[in-house]
Amino acid sequence: MSPVSDQSIHSLLVTVTMIVLLGGAVMILVGVLRRTRPGFAIGPPALAAFGLRVLAAGLISLTSVARSLRGGDELTFLGHAHRAVESSPGSGEWTHALFNELHVYVLAVQEYAFDSPELAMRVTQVGIAVAGLVLLAAAVYELAGSRASVLAMWLLALEPASVFFSSLLHKEANMMLAIGLVALGGAKIWKRGEPLNLVFIVAGCLIAVATRHYAGWFLIAAGAAIVLHAGLRAENKAAIRSLSLISLVILFAAVAAPTVLSASTDESLEKNLQGSQEANASDSSNLKLERVDFSTRGAIVQNLPRRSLDVLVRPFPWQLGNISQGLGLLGTAAAYIALFMLFRVIFLSWGEVMSRAGPLVYLGLFLLIAYSLSAGNAGTAFRYRTQVVAVFICIVAALWQAAVARRKVAAVAAPGRELPAVASSPT
Repeated sequence: MSPVSDQSIHSLLVTVTMIVLLGGAVMILVGVLRRTRPGFAIGPPALAAFGLRVLAAGLISLTSVARSLRGGDELTFLGHAHRAVESSPGSGEWTHALFNELHVYVLAVQEYAFDSPELAMRVTQVGIAVAGLVLLAAAVYELAGSRASVLAMWLLALEPASVFFSSLLHKEANMMLAIGLVALGGAKIWKRGEPLNLVFIVAGCLIAVATRHYAGWFLIAAGAAIVLHAGLRAENKAAIRSLSLISLVILFAAVAAPTVLSASTDESLEKNLQGSQEANASDSSNLKLERVDFSTRGAIVQNLPRRSLDVLVRPFPWQLGNISQGLGLLGTAAAYIALFMLFRVIFLSWGEVMSRAGPLVYLGLFLLIAYSLSAGNAGTAFRYRTQVVAVFICIVAALWQAAVARRKVAAVAAPGRELPAVASSPT
């Protein structure tokens, strides 16, 4: 038996330490949120989400196809992180990573501070992603109560695509955390009308802009829509804070308008958005999407629904060109089920969707638009869709109980329908 090297011992110790630290951090986050939320019993599903993702990351790393499953972007980001580590702290490399590639900054900090092995870095990504899922569940609690939040957390914990993508050395973990922060801040403002909760939205938007800037801008737009709608809701109109919320959105719109108008000119769209679309859709993969025209504002309005449908339903189940696409079939099936359940609860809750789940609706809509404008390959869209599906799951959980109750009331009130014998039983 060959002796165990010092490097192997170091790697094991760092990995175990990160599992303990990040797992503990997730449970501390759950505990902090539970202090002001009676019945917020999401500890078991949150722990299951963390453990399942760490286990999946370790098992995938043992396979011979791990690199092909995870793609080549990881090597690029690890290279950027290593370049930052080789430079002096506080140099331009570190500053650029912090403000423009936050995911790279996270990797660089781990390499610089702990000389972390790859699996330990994946554990950190899992911890960040699961924190985002916990915040999403907390947002569901704010909107629909404890039972809905537990349902949401279990569904989020077991969603197959999220189990895989949460451990990528990529942008997805940071984005999930950003989405969770915006969702929780938006839900609290929606229900309470307190401008102080804008800090959650701002923090989430800053993380998103520093990680995936175009999605960050759409998260900012989602946050602005949530805050404006919350300020106009009847529940918040009586308080002076309603005027504060509306004023903040108007101020933001006035500041952002010149930038938005400049970025949406035909010349800018042709150079940036359409150029990116052409590059993304020009590969030889069996998952490439048909080219669409996003070169003008009118073309975006015309073609965005088509690309949004691509993001939601592709790759199709029969597109199994390699083992990665074959394993992705589980994620596609989960996405289809989530879409079916979303349409079902919207139908059953028609007229109450926005009042019960408005912040999540805005969040899902703006994320879908952001990723529809950038996706040119169904494989990349599959990765993007994981975040949209997470929001859809939360909408389903938030509406489910109300939808079922409404259906029962309608069934009891139907002409000629006798009242069930158990209807008078205590609940």
